[in-house]
Amino acid sequence: MKELLQQWVGQRAQLPGVLACGVRFPDKTSFTQSWAADFRVQNLDRAWRCAGDAFQVLKIYFFPNEYVRWVYEKAVLHCARRDDGICLGIFTAKDTQAPDPAAVQRLLVEFRALRSETS
Repeated sequence: MKELLQQWVGQRAQLPGVLACGVRFPDKTSFTQSWAADFRVQNLDRAWRCAGDAFQVLKIYFFPNEYVRWVYEKAVLHCARRDDGICLGIFTAKDTQAPDPAAVQRLLVEFRALRSETS
């Protein structure tokens, strides 16, 4: 599954305005791809860990926990969590170069649906 998701990220996630993307697995490993110099892999790995932890807390307290978004000064972090605990994070620009919101949403939905296509 890890290899499939790495290939999927490489093929699908590089959209205009996407700064970085990563997948966090339940075994606490992650795969990260960055297209912006300001988004270093080490820092992104920490972001994926924090997002994964946030999903766990949301689930414990019965909040809807399939999709979350954090808005920062210059970027937006879009995240999705699958039923198997794998999380996807996508950092996008928060300016005129921001990607089409529908394209980002399609990626998140597609990510969540990969499980049924590969089972």
